[in-house]
Amino acid sequence: MELRASEWITVAYFAYLACAAAVVPGVSRQNRRRVIVTAIPVVIAVITLAAFGMSADVWRDWMPLLYVLPGYRLPALLVTGLDLAFERRLLTLDRWLGFENIGERAPRSLLGFLELAYLFCYPMIPIGFICVYAAGLRGESDRFWTAVLLAMFGCYGMLPWIPTRPPRVIESATIRVPGIVRRVNLRVLGVASVQLNTFPSGHVAAALATALAVYACLPCVGFVLGLLALAVTAGTVVGRYHFAADALAGAALALLGFLISRSV
Repeated sequence: MELRASEWITVAYFAYLACAAAVVPGVSRQNRRRVIVTAIPVVIAVITLAAFGMSADVWRDWMPLLYVLPGYRLPALLVTGLDLAFERRLLTLDRWLGFENIGERAPRSLLGFLELAYLFCYPMIPIGFICVYAAGLRGESDRFWTAVLLAMFGCYGMLPWIPTRPPRVIESATIRVPGIVRRVNLRVLGVASVQLNTFPSGHVAAALATALAVYACLPCVGFVLGLLALAVTAGTVVGRYHFAADALAGAALALLGFLISRSV
């Protein structure tokens, strides 16, 4: 049995969450148990699929799409309070950069475009992977997931240690944007989000890591996804879904994940 690099990353991340559930102070017994009984089966599933070898290769190619969801939701169960000091520092930086309440000043057309771009941060990963797969580049699967999972899990794994609120929750100003796209984004976040801010930004890290991973093997497609990822990055800050520091750190983590993936 030989684990792929992306599978090692998955095993290490969920093992880390199981260990964190045992040591993070103040976590309820119920949440500790929920994290552990979810993380351990994921580790077992990864190892079991790897044990089947080539007969399970297609499953191993696609399963990371499923690992992402518990990878995002479990860290929130380990949050027992907010890091208000760090939150104030993030907000102070945004004020210094002029991003605080930027929705009151930005042109409506720009706001509408960035809100629409932000909505695409969710399907970017499957779109990017489908493009790679459809091009007959299955051999790039492990590199793709190594870049993306390193970026995403690196963001999610920090949540128990530096939990903050999204800036849109802190600031009182409204976003002057045509209503429907903003409402859709907020509705999606209301249903799917853990209602906490990840530092670095998982949205930015995922979008940029996907674009870079696709660009490495499909430059034209990757370039288009790269433009979309840049719009997503801007949308996270202008729409006040993330602080500017979140976005910058997410971009740096995406680049690091991509560079590491090139050694696979």
